[in-house]
Amino acid sequence: MNKKAELFQQFIEENELTNLFTLREIENDPYNTVVFDATVEYNDIVFPLFVVLDDTPFGFVRLEIAGGRFTPEQRKATLDVLNQLNSEFKCFKHYLMEEDGYEAILLDVSVLSGETFDPALVAYTIFEVLYPHTQKDLTRIIAAVESVKVESPAEDVATEKTTEEASKKASKPRKTTKSKKG
Repeated sequence: MNKKAELFQQFIEENELTNLFTLREIENDPYNTVVFDATVEYNDIVFPLFVVLDDTPFGFVRLEIAGGRFTPEQRKATLDVLNQLNSEFKCFKHYLMEEDGYEAILLDVSVLSGETFDPALVAYTIFEVLYPHTQKDLTRIIAAVESVKVESPAEDVATEKTTEEASKKASKPRKTTKSKKG
């Protein structure tokens, strides 16, 4: 485990925060990355939170606000709000990330550590900076995603065909086949 992660883990234990964070070491990582998993709750919705610490001078706190596949309209509405938030708040980086067909709206807060690392600064960032921001400004992002109607005519036609095919299949006797695997 890297030195920053050791200090943060010690801080968690000393301040009785072990029920909030779960430590996860990234195997075979050249930077000895350690992730502390946690959550943030807003209006009965639980959002994943990650504290990422490694051997570089940088670490970060990441909050996943939403994830899945967004329509082009949702993407545009969301990006407009994320750009507005990025212009208002200098310590946050709000963005939309895509990887392997999965999209996520993320919020990152960088934690810089030079010669010394102060784990209390990470806790302060989470509890006094990030958390109040989520309680006040998270609604703008969620409203942007929800402002766009997701249903499209193509999906309605596909749903009708699937329902029609299912009812036809249900009226016919089912044939059973043996699995080729077994």
